[in-house]
Amino acid sequence: MNESAPFRSPPATILVATDLSPRCDRAVDRAAQLAERWNARVVVVHAIEGQPDLVETVRLPSWRRPPDPEQAAIEMLRAETARMPNAADFIARRGRAADIVLDAAERTQADLIVTGVARDEPFGRALLGDTVDRLMRTCHAPLLIARSRPHLFYRRIVVATDFSPSSRHALEVAAGCFPAAEFTLFNGYDVPFATYLTPAEIEAGLIRLETEVVQRFLDEADIPAGMKNHIERLVEHGAPERLLPELVIARGFDLTVVGTHGGGAIFDLLIGSTARKIIDSVPGDVLVARARQAG
Repeated sequence: MNESAPFRSPPATILVATDLSPRCDRAVDRAAQLAERWNARVVVVHAIEGQPDLVETVRLPSWRRPPDPEQAAIEMLRAETARMPNAADFIARRGRAADIVLDAAERTQADLIVTGVARDEPFGRALLGDTVDRLMRTCHAPLLIARSRPHLFYRRIVVATDFSPSSRHALEVAAGCFPAAEFTLFNGYDVPFATYLTPAEIEAGLIRLETEVVQRFLDEADIPAGMKNHIERLVEHGAPERLLPELVIARGFDLTVVGTHGGGAIFDLLIGSTARKIIDSVPGDVLVARARQAG
């Protein structure tokens, strides 16, 4: 796939990564839902971590030797996805999970990678884990982090933006994947010297930002004109890592979209380390789209 161009149509190949634990069930179910809607090919990937005791295995009689772990994993994957509407391909290999997934995505030319989270904690907080963190920072294909049960197809989507080319790319990818959804473009930022400004002055600055910068950002986005006219624009004063999780809950968004450039997320341009906090703490599913670095 072209890693720098937005989709002109929904993804044709979806790769879903699973460790065969219950926490990945939502990712598999979401991949199945997307594949059915898009009539897409599905590739299911599992990494077998750890090395077998080859010496001990050789000493055992043939009838007591364990089955081939890769074939056993593939059979488990078949059983787990037996109800998937579209036929799936299966990959099970030994190695580090992130390495296996990245290699499979490259070899299958996956247009979208779907994965779950490392673990869930009380009150809805989900931790990404090292594997998802590496995928988020290095994979060329967009990465969908599935946290919610896929009861419905995505209908309400919020795109976080700092008006960079990376966030514009993320908007373009999401628009190509979900053209029928309702989109909200969100920007949150701290006003310099806000303590020296009146509420009216802050409000006036937000209005200028919304009418001028946001309009220019949308004008430059490679999405249908009809879609641009229906995108809600929301600019708020405050730290985005605090505002965005609150917004998702208050407005009932199904999906949050964030763009990345190289090894960092869009917010790295302005607020550095808060990017990971946003992606880690925002409730519900998150689509991370990585744009090619210039040069």
